[in-house]
Parts: sequence; C-alpha cells; structure tokens
Amino acid sequence: MTAKYIRISDKSQKVDRQLNDKDKLYIDIISGKTPFNERPQAKQLMQDVEQGLIKQTTVQDVSRLGRNLIDTLQTLEYMHDKGVCVYVHNIGMYSMIDGKESPAFKMVVTILANIAEQELSTLKERQAEGIKAAQAKGTYKGRLLGSSMSPDELTAKHPDIVKLLKGKAKVSYRNIAKITSKNLSTVQRVSDAYKTINAPFYYNADIDPFAPSKSVPLQR
Repeated sequence: MTAKYIRISDKSQKVDRQLNDKDKLYIDIISGKTPFNERPQAKQLMQDVEQGLIKQTTVQDVSRLGRNLIDTLQTLEYMHDKGVCVYVHNIGMYSMIDGKESPAFKMVVTILANIAEQELSTLKERQAEGIKAAQAKGTYKGRLLGSSMSPDELTAKHPDIVKLLKGKAKVSYRNIAKITSKNLSTVQRVSDAYKTINAPFYYNADIDPFAPSKSVPLQR
C-alpha cells in the first residue's frame, strides 16, 4: 500500500493540491517544530509501517519529513530500514531504487534540509532585529493580551469573522456575533488581532518557517 503524509500548521491551509485518492492519507495539523515521530499521524504511519502495511510514502517536500536536518535523515533511515521508499513530490525523486538507498536522493535531501535549517536561523535573526526595532518604536505586539494565541492564529481560527471585518459594508461587532453565532468578546479579540496584523510593524515570533507563508512580510 502507498501512503501520503501531509503536515500543515493550521486548518486554514489548503491540502487539496496534495491529495490523491489512491493513497492512504495521514494528515497532521501541527507545527513543523515538532519532531516527526512525535506527531500523531506520523506515529500512526510508523505503526502501519511496522505492520508491513506501507511500502511507499509520499510527501510534498523535504520539510515534511522532520523539523531539521537530523530529524529528516533519521526519518528517512527509519523508512529505509523498514523497506519503505519515500517519494518527494516537488523534486520528483525516490529515496530507493530497486530496493537500495539512492545516493543522489540522500545528497539532494541533505542539501535542501540544510538550506531550510539555515533559512530558519536567518528568519529568527531577522525577527529578533525586527522585534527590537518595533519595541523601540513602541509598536511591537506579541501574543494578544488575555489570549493564548498569536494574532495569526486567532484570525486563522475565525475566518468567518475576518471576512465580515474585511467587507466593504460596515457591520457592528454585535451583528457579526449574531451572524457567526460567536461571542461578542471573541469578535472583539479577532478584530484586535486583525488590526495588529495590518499594523505597520508586526512580527510574529511563532511563525512556522516550514509552512506556506500566511503572515504580513517583515517590514522595516
């Protein structure tokens, strides 16, 4: 049986382009910072691999296989030890050829995982610089007061509220609460989050560098 492993950071991200009716799907909605073997659906995939149910696993790109280079290589080593071939869609390469590990695949994956790790390091440095600049101006906003979510997370969780807030027609908070069947306090928090994201200086320190971009680009 062939499997497809998909990891997205939140429910607002699209997975349609990654689906294939012929594959058994394993979809984790979790941060890329989580090691592969600690993700719920990844663990289920590994259990099925242990039972000999899976012979090939497909992922959209290398970053889905682990949180960093070491994690990615460990995931690949585990799959190969169990005789499972991994196909990475965006580079069009199989990890095994005729039952043997492909040296070319390992080289390419190592390079790509290294680049992703370096990009993460660079992103963190830029975010730290941006936060310092925003704090100096008094415009930095981290997690919202009274909320365990960042502005990005909160708006992603309530797209129906955001849609009404962005609409050309002015709709009061109370009417938005009625239309969406949500609490007035929730509407107000989402509104604050939406305003924060669209502020001149907004830096989300929790952004997942391995997921499709969903934040306002860093500005200086």
